[in-house]
Amino acid sequence: MKPSKLGGRDLRTHQNIEQVFKIVELIGLLIAGSTIALFQASPAQILPRDGTLSIYLANIQPDISGNPGITLSALPSPILQTPQKLFGSLLSLNVTIDSVTIHSNGDLNDAGMTTNTKFTFDVMKPLDVSALISNAKVPVENVTMVSLHVGSATAAVQGLVGLQPVKVPSDELKIPVSPAVHIKAQMSSSIVISGTAHVVFAGASIILTPVLHVEKTTGPQ
Repeated sequence: MKPSKLGGRDLRTHQNIEQVFKIVELIGLLIAGSTIALFQASPAQILPRDGTLSIYLANIQPDISGNPGITLSALPSPILQTPQKLFGSLLSLNVTIDSVTIHSNGDLNDAGMTTNTKFTFDVMKPLDVSALISNAKVPVENVTMVSLHVGSATAAVQGLVGLQPVKVPSDELKIPVSPAVHIKAQMSSSIVISGTAHVVFAGASIILTPVLHVEKTTGPQ
């Protein structure tokens, strides 16, 4: 018995439909693979939400209580067996800042954001240009105070051998920022600091008490 023409036509139609589905499936796989490759080659960019804050030191004027020299006690004389006095000029006073803390509410009880740095300046030498203390990425906020931590301070005194230790009360230099500096995402702001360094000599101790303030601010830009 011969198959009817209608049955043969149905079989070919079914085969054609299967081929169409296979072609569509293959095209779908190709499109999916191309899409994945495109995303892998060009990942979505996430825009930074932080801004940049730069802190500079413009100048520090030394104030040595109106006296350019100091009187220090030297070692006892082996002949006179009495303490001798040496009059020595302050040759240098180097201060090293090892970290900067940025506060957003003016309250030092707030931990703030701390960045490590290493910046050394000589109180006795004026700066020709503003020197960069710190440059850091900062979240969007209003900066109301900057705190500089003093890692070390030493002085060179004429007539004395070696560097002399210098005491800085609390080892912290606090600078209020008013008006507040606004930090904006992907933009830069800056704070320029200046002030006076009061130097007090008490016996064999040298005490440094800087009084710093914000000279100017810029940004965000």
